[in-house]
Amino acid sequence: MKLTDKQYFVLKRLHSLTGVVPISLFLLEHFFTNSRAVQSGAAFDQAAADLASLPYVTLVEAVGIWIPILFHMVVGILIATTAQANVGKHGYARNWQYTLQRASGIILVFYILFHTWETRFNPAYLNSASAYQYMAKELAEPGMFLFYLVGIVSACWHLGNGLFGFAIHWGLATGRQAQRAASQFGMAVFVVLTLVGVNALLGFTGHGFYPDWLTKPHAKSHSAVVYNGGQH
Repeated sequence: MKLTDKQYFVLKRLHSLTGVVPISLFLLEHFFTNSRAVQSGAAFDQAAADLASLPYVTLVEAVGIWIPILFHMVVGILIATTAQANVGKHGYARNWQYTLQRASGIILVFYILFHTWETRFNPAYLNSASAYQYMAKELAEPGMFLFYLVGIVSACWHLGNGLFGFAIHWGLATGRQAQRAASQFGMAVFVVLTLVGVNALLGFTGHGFYPDWLTKPHAKSHSAVVYNGGQH
């Protein structure tokens, strides 16, 4: 498929926009929902049930998540298979970041397709008594855990580094200093989200990190507080 320069420019802009606006928000929601697994299996099951019972959830997912992801994937494959990375020729850091962006995108195509099947269409998952227990059993297999680990790190890199590309394509970072700041911000997002995502993954193995000071006191179970007007 041969595109004109104008068509290619428009597609790259829309590609970066869908990656930042709907998809990044979905990734954040997904990570923080999965982080309930660090608290307990019951907490994750409740979070998953709450999301599944939202009004019009299938329509919202289709329009707000799956259509943008499908568009982002198709255009991303087109970009990845037609662009020149020049890693071997130059070897600059940005060229390596560019190549890793494309490589992580290809990995994510397979990861998203598998994960979508596993958690949206797989009868074994849909009919399981506990979503947490099902995923815990799956991730007990070293190969499956590694697959999910690579997928999570790839998603975090793709978003973090993609924020830099978004700032460039949309004219938000035009000067050298602004581009350096955008790159540093993207790398910070990559590191923070990787820690959150991997910690959530470890929650399904019983090894997630969640210290008490991260929970507000009112979220913890406690006995009734008695005051003059009765109990609270």
